[in-house]
Amino acid sequence: MLRHLLGLPIGLLVTPLLWAGTAWSAATIEARMGDIDPGDPTLLTAVAAVMAIGLVCGVLAGSRVSPLAAFVSGGALLAVGLWPLLDPGSLASVLPSWIAPGSLFHPLGPALPLNLALGTLLFISSLTPSRWRSRPRADGPRPGAEPRIAAAPPVAGPLPADDDSSRTTTPFRRGENGFETTTWGSPDPGDQTRVLRDDR
Repeated sequence: MLRHLLGLPIGLLVTPLLWAGTAWSAATIEARMGDIDPGDPTLLTAVAAVMAIGLVCGVLAGSRVSPLAAFVSGGALLAVGLWPLLDPGSLASVLPSWIAPGSLFHPLGPALPLNLALGTLLFISSLTPSRWRSRPRADGPRPGAEPRIAAAPPVAGPLPADDDSSRTTTPFRRGENGFETTTWGSPDPGDQTRVLRDDR
């Protein structure tokens, strides 16, 4: 919601700047088309202004900050450009006296073709539904995506049966030549114990 609140004033601020920039640059380039001087600073400035206007419109059309800026700017440029073509009488009663027909900033002035193209570009780009949705968080699921369910751990097989014979340790005793292992098969249980002598 905050990004849309920022997009509204941006669109209102950019619209008159776009109109003034296109009007001045279009009139300047048109006046110098008959005798082009490559080193004319005014002509180069007008060309740079047109390129800057294209850059601003490209940012408004492709930015994910808020499509409301492109919606407001594009809608305003289209409205001002189409109004004198559809109902010129009502427009003449609304415009101030200093904007006379044929003047630089009149809606039917030299900037009309360029403003119609830019207005259409900005307005259509703002209608993309994906631009109005909030950006998904990096650690969260995407909108509309089903959450993944963790796979169950594999079932362990049956435990092996206990074998007491495998747990039995083999007794030993010290003989004259060192340790000697014995088995439980000896008839005398006393022989299965470990004997430690002091004279070892």
